[in-house]
Amino acid sequence: MQTLRSATSLDAQIEEAFGRPITALRHDVETPAVRRVLEIRAMLAVVEQHLDQIRDRIHRATAADRKCAELADEDLTVDAEWLAAAGRARNHHAQAITSLLSVEPPASPPKQARTATEATARSASSPTPRASTTALPHR
Repeated sequence: MQTLRSATSLDAQIEEAFGRPITALRHDVETPAVRRVLEIRAMLAVVEQHLDQIRDRIHRATAADRKCAELADEDLTVDAEWLAAAGRARNHHAQAITSLLSVEPPASPPKQARTATEATARSASSPTPRASTTALPHR
C-alpha cells in the first residue's frame, strides 16, 4: 500500500485549507500543522484502502452469480466486524483531520497575488492629486 500516493476522501479539504496540492504539502513537513495533517492523512489512506478491500470481498462473496450454499456465515460475520471497525477508524481519522483544519488559519494567497493586493490597497489609500474645479480669486 502506498499511502503517500493514495488519494483520500479528505484531500480536497486539506488542499483548500493549506492552499496547495497534497504533492506540494509533502515538501513542507517543517510546518507542524502540515506534518500532523499528513501523518493522520497517511493513516486515513490505509483505513480507506482497507475499507475498499473489505467491501470488494463482501461484494465478491455476495455476487448474484454465487450460489447461496457457497456463502460462509462465519466469513461474512468476520467481514462485517472488520467493516464496522474500519469504518470507526476512518471516522476517527477524518474527525481528527477536520478538527485540525478548523483551527488552522485560512490559506494565504500565493505571493504574487498578495503583492498585487497590497499594491492595490496602497494605491487606494494614497491621496491622488486632483485638478481644482473652483477658480481661485485673483488679488
